[in-house]
Amino acid sequence: TNLIGNARRFTAEDSPIELRIGVDAAAQSGWIEIVDHGEGVPDQIKDKIFQRFWRADTSRTRETGGSGLGLSIVASIVESLHGSVRVMDTPGGGATFRVGFPLARHLDPADHAFLETQPLDRLPSDLRSDPPA
Repeated sequence: TNLIGNARRFTAEDSPIELRIGVDAAAQSGWIEIVDHGEGVPDQIKDKIFQRFWRADTSRTRETGGSGLGLSIVASIVESLHGSVRVMDTPGGGATFRVGFPLARHLDPADHAFLETQPLDRLPSDLRSDPPA
């Protein structure tokens, strides 16, 4: 939620935000990517953005909101699940956040419940905006 919220906050309204998922069988891990085509993350701060209370531009706090905790919460949750999170440049501009998690070692289908999934309908535009504070 924090990664998607950041993508929405720092990407133009008419710019797409993509959600990608995949599996790296060789590394026995799965991953989720949130891809935006906004302003991106400068190389010199990529190693700092997951620190608590760190903000790239404190002068924009009033404009964009946030306390600098969102990405540190992401990093903390992912670490507690033995995963990893990193940010990369999106080709053509923007930021791609990749969260990786180890796959379960025991993959006998008989031991797992499978649910058939369906695409979700888009929310009506009046429900897509953030609720008033």
